[in-house]
Amino acid sequence: MKKVWAILAATTLAFWIVQASAQEIVIGGVSPLTGGVSYDGQTEMNGAKTAVEEINAAGGVLGRKIKFVTEDGACNPSQSVAAAEKLISQQKVVALIAALCSSGSGAVAEVVRKYKIPQITGVSTAERLTEEGNPWFFRATTTTKLNGTSLGEPLLAMVGGAKKIAFIVTSDDWGRSAVTAYGEAFKKLGASVVATEYFDRNDTDFTEHLTKIRAAAPDVIFSVGGFQNAANVTIQARQLGIGIPILGEGAYCSDPWAKLVGTFTQNTVGILEWVPGIDDEPNKQFIANYRKGFNELPTKFSAAGYNSMHILADAIRRAGSTEPEALRKALAETTYQGLATTYRSDGKGNMAHSAVIVCYDGTSRVPRIVKRYDDLPG
Repeated sequence: MKKVWAILAATTLAFWIVQASAQEIVIGGVSPLTGGVSYDGQTEMNGAKTAVEEINAAGGVLGRKIKFVTEDGACNPSQSVAAAEKLISQQKVVALIAALCSSGSGAVAEVVRKYKIPQITGVSTAERLTEEGNPWFFRATTTTKLNGTSLGEPLLAMVGGAKKIAFIVTSDDWGRSAVTAYGEAFKKLGASVVATEYFDRNDTDFTEHLTKIRAAAPDVIFSVGGFQNAANVTIQARQLGIGIPILGEGAYCSDPWAKLVGTFTQNTVGILEWVPGIDDEPNKQFIANYRKGFNELPTKFSAAGYNSMHILADAIRRAGSTEPEALRKALAETTYQGLATTYRSDGKGNMAHSAVIVCYDGTSRVPRIVKRYDDLPG
């Protein structure tokens, strides 16, 4: 009888081990799937889905497939919190990719601090997010402060050393951090800020903002915004006869922006984390897989979602577990070769120090990669 019970116990244990290994690893995504920046959010989540397809096709992680579930945060802090709470309590996610906009990501950061599960963003650049001592928050992109400190001089040099700067930016953490970071960098170079205009991400008419900027007579405009925001600012500025250079962080000089602005691509410079023109095998494979799944060219947000998912999968492998503390510790020790740079944790949750400057000059409809930085000098 003892032998029978021993066999039964061993069989039961083996059954549960098999069941546990067969269970999917559930990862959640919070991004704007509706509203003025929904295309940005949808392409971010599609990038993460592309990574999941690759990972699962290669056998998954720890012998288990990844299941990716998403909720709409709408770039709204309260809605992003509700989305994160739902994914954690109902879907039992082991980690979150969240939440594209810095204000939403900051709100979700307090949720993951409470539940003690990791969060990673590949998009949100507001400096404060990794300055608040949250051990569960990780950032797989640069900060706007780092970009401003590092790129202020080469950007102004590209536009002939402009002395009068006007800002038109989103009225959120991202926009305000851009005004501070780039404004300080430009002032140190002898320039002055002659106008600062803030807009809501859902705005489509920028005429009033741009009319005020035109009256201030700047030499250059600096802007941040998603694809639709960036396109509307560019088109309406040119239609108002504002022909001065536009420098932009976010979506300026990206392929979706170029399709939207048509003939107005000229005299624009963009600061991006990733562009399709990076010509190597990992990027070619990513673009091919993304196109296969979604029948379009991936965006910088697609690359952000893709890199974030692969970083999480790599951390789970190294942790040998999805247990929260083990996964958090593995993320804090990340060194991962992504699409455009090697991601390395800095002790605060930051992992990236790279950027690409892209420009459209003259009447060219073809973007030019001016400079790639894998280690920003700031």
